Amino acid sequence: MGPYLPVSSGVSLITTFLLLLAAALGGGVIAIRFRLPSILGYIAGGIVVGSLLPGFFDHQLVEMVAQSGVTLLLFALGIEFSFHKLKRILHVIAYPAVGQILLTFFAILIVLLFFRISFVPALYLGAAAALSSTAIVVKLLSERGELESVPGEVATGWLVVQDLAVVPILILLAAVSGTNAGTATIWSSLGTVTVAVVKAGAVLAAVLYLGRHGIPKLLTVVSGFRNRELLLLTTIGIVFFVGLITYAVGLSIALGAFLAGLLVAETSQNHAVFAEIRPLRDLFAVIFFVSLGMSLPVSSLVSVWPVVLTLTVCVVVLKGLIVFGLLRFMGYHRKTAFLVGLYLTQVSEFGFILARAGMAAGVLSELHATILIAVTFLTIMISAPLISRSHDVYYGFSALMRRFPKFFRDLDIEHAFPKDTGYPIRDHVVLCGYGRVGRYIGRALQMAGVPFLVVDYNQTALKSLKESGIQTVYGDPADKEVLDYAQVDLARAIVVAIPDRHTQEMVIGNAVSLNRKIKIICRTHHEEDQRHLKSLGVATVVQPEFEAALTIVGRLLNEFGVPDEEIAGKMSRLKIEHGAG
Repeated sequence: MGPYLPVSSGVSLITTFLLLLAAALGGGVIAIRFRLPSILGYIAGGIVVGSLLPGFFDHQLVEMVAQSGVTLLLFALGIEFSFHKLKRILHVIAYPAVGQILLTFFAILIVLLFFRISFVPALYLGAAAALSSTAIVVKLLSERGELESVPGEVATGWLVVQDLAVVPILILLAAVSGTNAGTATIWSSLGTVTVAVVKAGAVLAAVLYLGRHGIPKLLTVVSGFRNRELLLLTTIGIVFFVGLITYAVGLSIALGAFLAGLLVAETSQNHAVFAEIRPLRDLFAVIFFVSLGMSLPVSSLVSVWPVVLTLTVCVVVLKGLIVFGLLRFMGYHRKTAFLVGLYLTQVSEFGFILARAGMAAGVLSELHATILIAVTFLTIMISAPLISRSHDVYYGFSALMRRFPKFFRDLDIEHAFPKDTGYPIRDHVVLCGYGRVGRYIGRALQMAGVPFLVVDYNQTALKSLKESGIQTVYGDPADKEVLDYAQVDLARAIVVAIPDRHTQEMVIGNAVSLNRKIKIICRTHHEEDQRHLKSLGVATVVQPEFEAALTIVGRLLNEFGVPDEEIAGKMSRLKIEHGAG
């Protein structure tokens, strides 16, 4: 017989994984039921298990598996990173996003030093606070169908820049961690940082060269064997090989994993690699978040809860105000600025990774790591429901915002919305929103010669429309004054091409109050909203997903030789069942 584990070790291994799975399942189900990010459920489940059953699992085993989870998580983030997307929004978002990172970092650093937290731990906490969670923001906006909206696109581009900032942040923190805080002078610290940056630059150049010339060829050769196991093993080998290189020069393995992901993302096999690595990433990432909860000493929080609560409030408020101010300075509408600021209020899950990295480097005490994990947890818990009800929050604050002086003007606002009796147009269509749906509606109306007017707060889109000779009104379509200026009382129809339900309700209510006879056509992403919208006075409710399904059904049945009359009958039946018949 071969070697075997002692019974106690085997039982410890089994109980550890059972508790991990139980904490993840229980916490995840509760989080989903309350419409919170599953990450919060995993951490909360870990806190419960770690507090109630501290002696029933192997802490060292959980730590080892969690470290593997961090590595695979950052590798997957690197694969999903899009340089093409970054190029598209870089000239618009890069400078304010970098400005927000620096301003937030220094603001939180000052707050931490005020609480007499040591300088190096304060650097870690400030760096974590400067970044927001791409996974949570994108997931929640995707569920609401708002990724393609103006605030959604701006927030997504902002998050991409933040993700890219992870690389220099890890490099600089690793360099600072290498200095002796007790004896280091400013010049010696600067020298250490400079050496680390030069060393990191050389390593990055070597890794990038390897990625361009070695990794694509290796993956091509392995893919030729048409064996999934070999592709998976090769991928894992690349991750830990690059991680070993970065670790050898004093950087973190996590940074190496992220770089490996960036390199694989540029190969033709990136989708196949991501498909293979994703199940492992999900499993180990869940274990990582549960392990954070298990290792969180809740009793330690009792003595520092004023610091945790103050930091949480400071991060949420300061980051939101900084993003809002920067976007207003750039000329964005106050609604876009407010929503993006609200989206980015939380601390990224990268904060959990920094807590682990700081403890491993010996520069973060258990108490400092606990503060960082707790603040990250609380900000995510606060921001998730705020994002889900972001438009409600905006309109709740809009009246208050108007009482304060406008420090920054909207781009071309004087020309877009002059103070007179209204726009010189009548018997027209008011098109609210010029996104993916509104763009095609406007083009069709233009080709048909139907008079129409576009109402939106996307100044870039409206500027292009003006140059094409299309009539526009700059402003929030939910604002009654804006609709009044667009002559809704003289219009024949209004099209609400905005996905947000709360904004839709306000547009519909204001339109009906201005013109009770106007025909209202509204889009929606959810079938359950149809009856509600029609009760508000909407004549036609269009669900893009359902219309796409009808088009596919028509073409598919035609391909199988079903007569046109029978196809029309079946599609009519689908419309009746859907409630659109």
